[in-house]
Amino acid sequence: MRNRLLLKGLAVILLLIFVGGCGYHFKGKENNLPKDIQSIAIPIFKNNTTETNIENYFTNALIAQFVKGKELKITDAKHADAIIYGVLTEYSDDTLTYANGGKVSQYRVTIAAKVSLVRAKTGKVIWRAKRLSDYADYDASTNTIVNEARKKVAIQKIARYLAEMIHDRMLENF
Repeated sequence: MRNRLLLKGLAVILLLIFVGGCGYHFKGKENNLPKDIQSIAIPIFKNNTTETNIENYFTNALIAQFVKGKELKITDAKHADAIIYGVLTEYSDDTLTYANGGKVSQYRVTIAAKVSLVRAKTGKVIWRAKRLSDYADYDASTNTIVNEARKKVAIQKIARYLAEMIHDRMLENF
C-alpha cells in the first residue's frame, strides 16, 4: 500500500515537471515585440465605411485591451515607442433570417479592419494585419430605436473581439 502511494506521488511529480517544462504558456502573456518597444499610442481609427462614428468603439476597445494586458504602456504619440494605426475598411448590416410573413427576424453586422504597428520615430512597420474581420447577429425589432440599440451592441461585440485578436496577434507575432 505504501509503495503504491509512493509511486502515485512520484507519477504526479513527474507529470508536473513535464507539464511545467513543455513550453506551455497562457495566451496573451507573451510579448515578441522588439525589446525597445515599451510604450504605444493608439490614435482614433480611421473610418472608411458608410457607418458613422463606429471608429470610437474600435479605438476604445483596443485601448481597453492593452490596458487590461499590461504588457505595454499607453501614452500619446509624442512619447510612444510605436503607434497602432487602424482603419475600418468594410461594414455591412445584412438581413440574416426572415420570420413568417416575410418580416426580418435577424440581422448580421460584419466589419473588417486593417491594422499596423509602426515605430514612432522612423515610421517603419513592425507588424501588420491587412484584413481582420468579424460579425455579430442581432434580433430585429419593429421599433427603429430598439434595432439601433441592438446594432450598437453587435458593433461593440465585434470591436471587443477584434481588439483581443489584434492584441494577441501583435504580441505573439502571428
